[in-house]
Amino acid sequence: MEYRHYCLARHFKRMGHRPVIVGASFHHLMTEPPKRARDEIDGIPYEWIKTCRYRGNHLGRVMNMLQYSWRLTSKRLRHVPAPDVVIASSPHPFVAASGARIAKKHQAKFIFEVRDLWPLTLLEIGGHSPRHPLVRAMAWAERTGYERCDYTVSLMEGAKDYMVAHGLDADKFVCIPNGFDTQSPEDKSEPLPDEHRQTLENLKEQGKRIVLYSGHHGPANALDNLIDAARLLEDDQPIHLLLVGQGPEKQRLQTQAQQAPLSNLTFLPPVARAQMPAVMNAVDIGYVGLQKKNLFQYGISPNKLFEYMAAGLPVIFAIETRYDEVAQAQCGFSIAAEDPVALAALLRRIGQIPKQQLDEMGARGQDHVRCAHTYDHLAERYAHLF
Repeated sequence: MEYRHYCLARHFKRMGHRPVIVGASFHHLMTEPPKRARDEIDGIPYEWIKTCRYRGNHLGRVMNMLQYSWRLTSKRLRHVPAPDVVIASSPHPFVAASGARIAKKHQAKFIFEVRDLWPLTLLEIGGHSPRHPLVRAMAWAERTGYERCDYTVSLMEGAKDYMVAHGLDADKFVCIPNGFDTQSPEDKSEPLPDEHRQTLENLKEQGKRIVLYSGHHGPANALDNLIDAARLLEDDQPIHLLLVGQGPEKQRLQTQAQQAPLSNLTFLPPVARAQMPAVMNAVDIGYVGLQKKNLFQYGISPNKLFEYMAAGLPVIFAIETRYDEVAQAQCGFSIAAEDPVALAALLRRIGQIPKQQLDEMGARGQDHVRCAHTYDHLAERYAHLF
């Protein structure tokens, strides 16, 4: 369920480069762990470093991070050609030291890609103390990446000041956000599972205007905001909230919805990427939200946002950040984070907005993605760093 590097690698290959992706054999976003140490997906070679399995954000996940970073440098990757460029991509920064060592060994250019600001995420979301050993270790790894890199690529436009304050040379900062791949082989739409198809058909027959949240059900996603807003909506409202995905918070959220009970909200299991176009075509609006944290003032770049926009869906953007692409593209509605009263009021208003007006918002979002967030465009920007 991680497509950024797959999409970039496919476009790098079209440019004449020879990308290889090296990853951990287990990660909580994997739908199915790899069966072999080496693989090839759509012509992209993958090398898998064996790591332990884990559940939740506990010691097992830390061990997985450390195993990967250590084995990445201690294992001889005999099947990987000597690199000219090494891109070490977080979410955890321990990979930075490993990437720097590999780049130095081969006299290759070293690019440190930061997808999440760790350890700041642990401080803001996890509530850890700055003196926690893991926080201190991550701070060291983060600074190592900033000091040894040729460039640091951030997905967040506003992260420059934070990174410079933590050791990065300002001239090394480059922002290359997430995007949407219009040419991926997996973008061919496949039929939905019966449960999803029947649910969507029933809601359409009832004349409901469907608001979709798709993706991870984790603490940072603040999905209680949707549950609480659903409680505030009257039963006769035409709005129905649909949550598709999986994550550690899903069972708790489902229990809350059942206890209410809420007839205007439905949970469905995750679907394959090739089935997402069918889901997007059947709904009316996309929703993206996050906790109200200072962390997000540096910017965000969630894949689901660009998937909604590429599908022509107007977007409800419940995130407090200085970098609001929904407002910039004029393709939806921006409201305060974790404010169910404001969200319920907005949903009532959306229920009365003419469909043509919503379609016009969605079209502006499509134009925005095509101009700034397709992976062929992003890969070209990336390749200039090589």
